[in-house]
Amino acid sequence: MSDDQLPVSEQLRMQARQQHIAGNTVEAIHLLTQAIQQDPSNTLVAMDMVQVFIDIGETDQAAGLYNRLPDADKQSDVGRTLSGQLTFIELASKTAGKEALQSRVKDDAEDFDALFDLAICLLAENDFEQAVDHLITIHKKSADYKDGAAREMIITLSNMIMINDPGRAAAFRRRLGNVNH
Repeated sequence: MSDDQLPVSEQLRMQARQQHIAGNTVEAIHLLTQAIQQDPSNTLVAMDMVQVFIDIGETDQAAGLYNRLPDADKQSDVGRTLSGQLTFIELASKTAGKEALQSRVKDDAEDFDALFDLAICLLAENDFEQAVDHLITIHKKSADYKDGAAREMIITLSNMIMINDPGRAAAFRRRLGNVNH
C-alpha cells in the first residue's frame, strides 16, 4: 500500500513523525492533532503524541494521554515502551537530580545510592549506555545492593527496548551475564 492509499490520519501521522525527527515539534503536534480529528479511534496517533510529549518534557500531558489509552494499546510493544519511559521519568523526578548526583558520585565512587539514582536520571534521558555502565559498576561491586536492584534495572531496560533495539538489549544482557561475582 503506497502512502497515498493510507487513511488520512495515517498520512498525517507519518508526516508528523518526519517533522518531529527533523526537530519541528510544533508542526508535528499540529499534524498529530489534525490526525486525531480525522480519526479519533487511531490510537497510534495518540501513542505518537505521548512520545512527542515525553521528548519535549511535557510529562504530565504524556502521562495523562497515555492513561486514556485502551488497555490493549498499553499492553502493545509501543505501549510498554512508553510506560517504561514514563516510569523512568517519574522515578528520576524523585531523586536529588542529575547534577547533584554526579557531584556525589565524583566525591565518592562507592556511593551506590547516588550511582543508582544517577542511572535512573540517565535512563529518563534515554542515555542507556551510561546508565548501564553505572548499574554494571554497582552490580560488580555489590551484587546484593537493594536486593539486586542494579541487575533488575538492566533487565527491565533490556525488556523495554527489545522491540525497537534488540541488538542493544542483547548487548546489555551479555554485559550483565559477563559480570563475575
